[in-house]
Amino acid sequence: MTDNISQVIFNKNRRRRSRASSEYLGVRRRPWGRYAAEIRNPYTKERHWLGTFDTAEEAALTYDLSAIAISGIARARTNFYYPLLASPPVLPMPTTPPPPPPPSPVPSESDDFLSEISCNEDDDSMTIAAILQSFRHQSTTPSSSDLY
Repeated sequence: MTDNISQVIFNKNRRRRSRASSEYLGVRRRPWGRYAAEIRNPYTKERHWLGTFDTAEEAALTYDLSAIAISGIARARTNFYYPLLASPPVLPMPTTPPPPPPPSPVPSESDDFLSEISCNEDDDSMTIAAILQSFRHQSTTPSSSDLY
């Protein structure tokens, strides 16, 4: 969890509301030492319990993720600053255009036959054309009995 915390930058203006609260938004310190986190939905005004945590930073991070999920990164009030989430990723511009598509093969007689049938756009006619073409190839290729 410390890796996640080291990736964020702490806000300089932390507030201290009362003796029982921590220095983070949405985080309270329990009398026995654990930290409780909760958030209020700004649209419905409902409270959402986020849980109890061993450290105030874990509770604050949970609060931040919930605030971002509710309000979005641009409008959420968070305890930490998230530079990677705040700016859109910069994609490098391609330096070379993509290669042109390969040339289409020269149509043969059987392709002409199929193209005439495929103009119909009927599934049954495509099936019939495929069957006819397979018979055509069988009749033009010599069988093993013809060779001997």
